[in-house]
Amino acid sequence: MMKHYFNTNKVLSVTALAIGAITIFFACKKDDKAGADEKRDNQTIAAAQKETEINAVYEDAFGVVLDANSFHTGLNGQVRKAPEAPNTARCRGSVEFYPVDNTTFPKTVVIDFGTGCTDPVGPTRKGKIKIVVSKLFFTTGATATVTFENYFVNDIKVEGTQTLTNLSGTSGFGYSYTVAAGKLTYPDGKVYEYGGTRNLIQKEGSTTPFDIDDDVYELTGNATLKDSSVTATVTINNALVRKLSCAYIGKGILTVTANGHAAKVDYGNGECDNKAILTVGDKTKEITLPR
Repeated sequence: MMKHYFNTNKVLSVTALAIGAITIFFACKKDDKAGADEKRDNQTIAAAQKETEINAVYEDAFGVVLDANSFHTGLNGQVRKAPEAPNTARCRGSVEFYPVDNTTFPKTVVIDFGTGCTDPVGPTRKGKIKIVVSKLFFTTGATATVTFENYFVNDIKVEGTQTLTNLSGTSGFGYSYTVAAGKLTYPDGKVYEYGGTRNLIQKEGSTTPFDIDDDVYELTGNATLKDSSVTATVTINNALVRKLSCAYIGKGILTVTANGHAAKVDYGNGECDNKAILTVGDKTKEITLPR
């Protein structure tokens, strides 16, 4: 189950990079805009980039919770896995949970990264993540309520409540996570308030569990981002669709709106290519999606 989720995680990173391409587009178009319109465009661009950055922090917490629930006896209902080789071992922090038996739920789980732990495949984390798990998390309908205690990712302080739900069923794997009262404080003192929901659902390939090349996933959701000057929303208008046999999102529409000004990314009609159509204000351009 973990294998499927982390393969599809690239959906979010590709979306972030695609929106980032807006900056390059408008850097070449400054003369085409009056000052006020250009300012709104730049605010929209900045909001889009910041939302993907902040969502990645909560996405990382999602991954930490999934990893802990798959790795530790008493949380996964199985015997604990053997340690990984030193050059590939992840920084998982110290994990404690209670009750300590294998059957009593809900359980409270504390993941402590101490004064700092750098993951070879991720960021530097420090502080604690606290989780209340309703039942074995890899059971359909299970929930995990996540809070943060003096927790930092790459020196960004993370606050809020994150609720994870296992939506898996007979048609395939699925997860959702919701962030409420999210707050990120950057080292320079800049503060962002954040809330949103992401749903990741397998749409094809569930009948061939040992062949991920025929898997198709859909990503839906929305988010709100606010700082001292801008309130922005991110909405996946039409589900973003990615076949795992393709390196790119092939279908779907994403809109970012900042202070009433919108930018739209249209990923196409389902073909496997590295193209999308970007629209900001009165400008439309075909962009190339990076891998």
